[in-house]
Amino acid sequence: MTYNEFKTRYNLRLSPQQEAAVQAVQDPTLLLAVPGSGKTTVLVSRLGYMVFCKEIDPRSILTMTYTIAATRDMRERCAAFFGPELAEVLEFRTINGVSSRIIRRCEQLIGMQAFELVTDERRLSEMVGQIYQAVTKNYATESDIKGVRTLITYVKNRMLPDAEVEAIKEIEHFPQIYREYNAALRSRGLMDYDDQMVYAYRILRKYPEILQELRRRYPYICVDEAQDTSRIQHAIIDLMAGKEGNLFMVGDEDQSIYGFRAAYPQALTDFEQNHPGARVLMMTRNFRSTPQIVKKADDFIQNNRLRHAKHMEANRPGGPDVRNIPIFDRRGQYKYLAAVAEDCKKETAVLYRDNDCALPLIDLLSRRNLPYRCRQPDGIFFTHRVVRDVSDIVRLAADPRDGDAFLRIYYKLGAGITKTAAQNAVRTGSGKQNLLELVSRDLSLSPGSRRVCKGLVTHFEHLPNEPADKAIHRIAWRMGYGDYLKEHGGDIGKITILQALGEQEPHIFRLLERLQELRAIVLSHIDDPECNFILSTIHSSKGLEYERVFLMDVFDGMLPKPADDEADARARLEALEEERRLFYVGMTRAKQDLAIFTFEKRELKSSFAALLFPETAQPEEAPAERKARVVPKPSVQSGSEPLTRQAAMTNSELVPGRAVRHTNYGGGIIRERNGDILTIEFDSGRTQMFSAKAALKACVLTLE
Repeated sequence: MTYNEFKTRYNLRLSPQQEAAVQAVQDPTLLLAVPGSGKTTVLVSRLGYMVFCKEIDPRSILTMTYTIAATRDMRERCAAFFGPELAEVLEFRTINGVSSRIIRRCEQLIGMQAFELVTDERRLSEMVGQIYQAVTKNYATESDIKGVRTLITYVKNRMLPDAEVEAIKEIEHFPQIYREYNAALRSRGLMDYDDQMVYAYRILRKYPEILQELRRRYPYICVDEAQDTSRIQHAIIDLMAGKEGNLFMVGDEDQSIYGFRAAYPQALTDFEQNHPGARVLMMTRNFRSTPQIVKKADDFIQNNRLRHAKHMEANRPGGPDVRNIPIFDRRGQYKYLAAVAEDCKKETAVLYRDNDCALPLIDLLSRRNLPYRCRQPDGIFFTHRVVRDVSDIVRLAADPRDGDAFLRIYYKLGAGITKTAAQNAVRTGSGKQNLLELVSRDLSLSPGSRRVCKGLVTHFEHLPNEPADKAIHRIAWRMGYGDYLKEHGGDIGKITILQALGEQEPHIFRLLERLQELRAIVLSHIDDPECNFILSTIHSSKGLEYERVFLMDVFDGMLPKPADDEADARARLEALEEERRLFYVGMTRAKQDLAIFTFEKRELKSSFAALLFPETAQPEEAPAERKARVVPKPSVQSGSEPLTRQAAMTNSELVPGRAVRHTNYGGGIIRERNGDILTIEFDSGRTQMFSAKAALKACVLTLE
């Protein structure tokens, strides 16, 4: 069958770039496919071309994908294109599936049984939790276990040598936990999914006859989503294909966003170097997004250096400009999005960095009984060590004699309390006396420590009597806990989320109750498939597309996250470039409408937004200006902040998306501004128009 006959028979409509990729069969080939370029169509069409035009035995073609779901989708697409008979003969496997076959073949060759593969994730989590507790002497939370397991996967997939493992400091005592975890697996004759690939790689290196069998069986190898593939996976692929084999690798280093899982985009940038005589093809035409979105996204990713030189081009007709939504702070962002959810008539995705970001929005949506869909939610936040610590501090505020809570947090409050002093206080006063007062009188401590302890007694007395967000601020920044987190690499972002949730609660005890309620809401929420309002992390949105996309929490510290200060220049560059890739992937999920929130609050400045919207870049404030700018103290009676900004409020601050408070109508959000006329939608549901100048002059509007 000729190529033209093939296209006609199967009704294939391909661009010149796609046709070149479909007909690339011999020699190592890297296909770089930008977002929305029809990658899966090309992969499936190429398989048909190989079988029907080149008469290649379909059993000699191995297609490897990143996930089991991807293998299923590829097989279904192939069946839809060319019929179920061909789809059943072709092999679609994950690299773990290939590794399993390699291990089975080794068992046959040497007559020994391999370790048992642990497929029960709970079993592995229990093992990690037990080892974590034995090593650290601390209870392993769900968040602790997830963090350790993610790092174990990273180490094995990156093929890190022992010296580099010993240098890991992200999790305290991780090297010892890692060693004991591996020893526990071996002693029980077990292996995890990461070991499966490690052992397969070692087998291919040790038993050349098995490697040669594989090469004879699969002279044609295709790898999808190569930018998400880890170093150990690429090592297995390279051995199977050989330096000059017929390897067809498809991916895009600009979309590599799984560095925490050990994704290895360098395999794409170094492809020609590692495979002599290799060719690089490109599919640069985006069929998904409007030219405005494509141009913004392409301009943005050009800031990366560790990539192939290429430009994404649009194929669709024009649409609206990429929108910048200026708001004052994150609270205004939640209110804006809740208003969008109220009357959401078209497919809308709100994308964010991690599941924590969505919690204040989910909290607001649930309070207003607004429907939403959420992709891959989890309750990790609620069991995180920071949340547990704050809960213990609050419990101690409720009962200053609680010895168990005191022993869990005494050394996290920056008072220099020794373990001996803490234990003595619990032994003599637990259940009877205020433990911090006892410690403040312990002469074994320095005068400075005793003074700090006395101050902490006062702080604990104030905690129950102030709004929840103020109490969280006190715990973090006046009681020393935030300093403890900084010193020990803790997640300060959890404090920010707690404060945002606390803004809705009258006191700290009610916030703890709400956390339990919200956890149940997150874990038990049932999506309405007809709902147009979708919440998703950017990672979970990869490979998907939506009519309208809002990117939230785009500010330095969240997106992008700062690189490790102790990392070398190369590692910091790689970390920043992955942050750009993550943002790029988020942008390119949008088909028609893309909107990005930018914040006027200086602490929420965004280097990414400044690249997209240069007019939003905030000039650095001179030291003299910082000194001169005085913000009045909050009102003690109300415990709220609107009045603290009244003197600094200007006409220019009254912009759409800004959260405001009216003296008569309460809280609301500015929906529109036409000249001097503001349209404000209040929390009560009422919509009212005002003259901005008149409202300012009468002092009836303040910033929320």
